[in-house]
Amino acid sequence: MQPVRLDSLSTLNYRNLAPCTLRFPAGVTGVYGENGAGKTNLLEAAFLALTGLTDVTRLEQLVQQGEKEAYVRADLESAGALSIQEVGLGRGRRQLKVDGVRVRAGDLPRGSAVWIRPEDSELVFGAPAGRRAYLDSLLSRVSARYAQQLARYERTVSQRNAALRGGESWATQVWDDALVRLGPEIMLFRRRALTRLSELAAEANAGLGSRKVLTLELTESTTPETFAADLASRQAEELARGSTVTGPHRDDLLLTLGGFAATEYASRGEGRTIALALRRAELELLAERFGERPVLLVDDFSAELDPGRRAFLLDLAASVPQAIVTGTERAPGAAQTLRAHAGRFTPEGDAWELPDAEVPDELERRPEVLAERDA
Repeated sequence: MQPVRLDSLSTLNYRNLAPCTLRFPAGVTGVYGENGAGKTNLLEAAFLALTGLTDVTRLEQLVQQGEKEAYVRADLESAGALSIQEVGLGRGRRQLKVDGVRVRAGDLPRGSAVWIRPEDSELVFGAPAGRRAYLDSLLSRVSARYAQQLARYERTVSQRNAALRGGESWATQVWDDALVRLGPEIMLFRRRALTRLSELAAEANAGLGSRKVLTLELTESTTPETFAADLASRQAEELARGSTVTGPHRDDLLLTLGGFAATEYASRGEGRTIALALRRAELELLAERFGERPVLLVDDFSAELDPGRRAFLLDLAASVPQAIVTGTERAPGAAQTLRAHAGRFTPEGDAWELPDAEVPDELERRPEVLAERDA
C-alpha cells in the first residue's frame, strides 16, 4: 500500500500564518508552541490543501485580517506521481487547481488526509447533525457517486422546504419524486458502509483499552421501502412545520458503548476514546478504499491527559508513513520538530531552514489562482 506524502505546504494570507513554505519529511513532524501560535491553523491549511475541504461557515474566515484573498498550496506525491494542488480563497469563493488546471473538490485525492482534533468529542456528545455530517463527509470521500447523489438530495430537500413554507402542497409532489429516487440509494449506501466502519471502530476502541464494546448503527426516520408512503402520510405535519420531517437528512449515527447510548451514558473520557476510535476507523477505511495511507494530522496531542490515549495518538502517528503532530510540548520521536510562534515556524536540529524574514519565491508575487475570477 503506497502512502500519500506531503512534500511541502505553502500559505499566503491564511489566518494568522506568515507567508511561508514548509517542507515535510516522511515520518512524524512535531510542531509545538503556545496556544494561539498558529499550530491548528497550520493543520487546517494542510487539510484544505490536501482535500479541498473545510468546515468553516464562511470562506472569508480563512483570510487574514486586512486581506481580501488567501492561498494554500500542497506539493505532494500520490500513487507514485508528483502533483501540485492549489486552493484560492475569497469572499464566498473557493478555486482549486491541480497542476495548473481548474478542478472541482471531488477531483482531489479524497483519501489523502485524516485530521484528529480535540473537538472530535462533539461527535459523541453533540447534536445528531454533527454525527450525520461526519458520516456524510466520510462517505462522500469514499464514493464520488454518494457525494453526487447526496448533493442532489440536499438541494431537493431545500427546494421542497421552500414550497412547504409557501403553503404549496400541490408543488411538493414535484420534489417527492426526486426524493424517493435519491433517498433510498443514500440510505442503502450508508448501511453497507457502516458495516465495515463499525468493525473498524470497534477494533480501534478495543485497542484504546476500552473493555466495553462499541457499535455503530443508523437511527433512520424511514426506510428505503417505506420512504414514499411516509412522505405522503406526513404532508399535513410538514406543511405546518414548513420543513421535510422524514428522510436520510433526519437520520442519526447511533453510538452504543456496552449496550448503552454513548451520547447519554458515556463519561467524558469514554467519549474522547470513542472519538479517537472513529478517526482511526476513518483512516483505515480510506486506506482500504484507495490503497494509500493518508497523511495523519493530529491537533494538540498534549491535550490528552490520559496516558493511554496520549500513547495511542503518538503510536498511531508513528505507524503511518507521514504525520504532523501539534502540541504545547515537543512530540517525542519526531523526525522533524518545528517551533510555532506568532504564525511562524522555526526548525530545530538538522531540519531544512527557511529564514523567518524571507518570503518563498513562489509567493513573492500574487498567485494566479487568486487573480482569476469565476465566469
